[in-house]
Amino acid sequence: MKILLLGSGGREYALALKLRASARPVELVSAPGSDALAELGACVRLDLENPSEVATWCASNRPDLVVAGPEVPLVAGVGDAVRGLGIPCFGHDAATAHLEGSKAFAKAFMQRHGIPCAASHTVVELAAGEALIRTWTHGFPIVLKADGLAAGKGVVLAQSEAEALVTFRAFMAGQFGEASKTVVFEAPLVGMELSLHVLVDVDANHASYALLPACQDHKRIFEQDQGPNTGGMGAFGPLPFLRPQDIELMRTRLVEPTVRGLQVDGLNARGVLFLGVMWTAQGPELLEYNVRFGDPETQVLMQLLDEDLGRLLLEVAEGRLVARDLKLKPHTALTVVLAAEDYPEGARKGVPITIGSPAVTLIHAGTRKQDGQWLTNGGRVLNLATSAPDLAAARAAIEGSLSQVHWPGMQVRRDIGLKALRHAEAGKTVQDPW
Repeated sequence: MKILLLGSGGREYALALKLRASARPVELVSAPGSDALAELGACVRLDLENPSEVATWCASNRPDLVVAGPEVPLVAGVGDAVRGLGIPCFGHDAATAHLEGSKAFAKAFMQRHGIPCAASHTVVELAAGEALIRTWTHGFPIVLKADGLAAGKGVVLAQSEAEALVTFRAFMAGQFGEASKTVVFEAPLVGMELSLHVLVDVDANHASYALLPACQDHKRIFEQDQGPNTGGMGAFGPLPFLRPQDIELMRTRLVEPTVRGLQVDGLNARGVLFLGVMWTAQGPELLEYNVRFGDPETQVLMQLLDEDLGRLLLEVAEGRLVARDLKLKPHTALTVVLAAEDYPEGARKGVPITIGSPAVTLIHAGTRKQDGQWLTNGGRVLNLATSAPDLAAARAAIEGSLSQVHWPGMQVRRDIGLKALRHAEAGKTVQDPW
């Protein structure tokens, strides 16, 4: 099976490891790939924001499956371009990818289809936004979201009217280019945040989906959830206190209305939806849609999935997904991110990495190789991932391997999953205060 994998980071490396673990031979090509992905298969330099360039390569090389990692190529229309050649693509059409590409589009979709979410207002004019802030009635923080893609940096929780005005004016002045010329204001949601991934296969004639285990990401750079937000410093799943009835509630309140809404709106879906969920006092509410696998949640999910990933993604890409319970290991999986010095404000690159023999899975995210030596080459540099019978055992396995990887200035959180473990040990549920 010849697979073209689009992307270059930790998410793609985790997917590549799982694709290569198939019982049948897999010829893996990554675009643009990385030095680490080059050790798992060929790499080809393609501009992922240019769908025609990807399609031209596919027309000449005829992969059996294209797997899109990041959201940018999907929003640009790479899924449409590849499918136009008759080649299966695990990745949504551009119209469906708009659920992540436009916060305003996503909020309108949620409201239209009765999906519980925060109260919101969409603003395109400076004066209207300033007036909204000054008369805000939903309490603080005010959540301001740049409408378009902003590399994960376009969301600010303004704690005061003054901060909201400064943030809004910067957005409208083009802080994120055209992405922030439209701004979505949202009321704050309070509760426990989690990540829910759903494989979806929807067109005018059928609608199928399959749930993956719920995960929890840790966004802050420092332990005890202190410091600035990052792309994610670690994750685990499933949540030990999430009961079957809680999963069923997310299915009925969030997932099924989403799948029905896609079909009603004529949106074809052939990929994954990553639902950002806040479990509030009123139950689960939807924060946002992502149209691709999360990072670092993918590193967790690939440790749990007990199916041939290539076969499964091809089933989705060809419109053959059978709605079912996916085969999973009866374990808890956990991943910890090893980040560069100065992250998240920057990243010190070119620092030599010492890698011993960790007893867990080593995942490359932002590295490069020079003269046989691995060097830092991004903010989130490496991940350690594992699965174990329970969360405590998974945490212990990662802790036991942390000494095997090091470089000067390395940042790591050693409390990934600890708050959830204590929550579970206290006999609390997802409905208890977090």
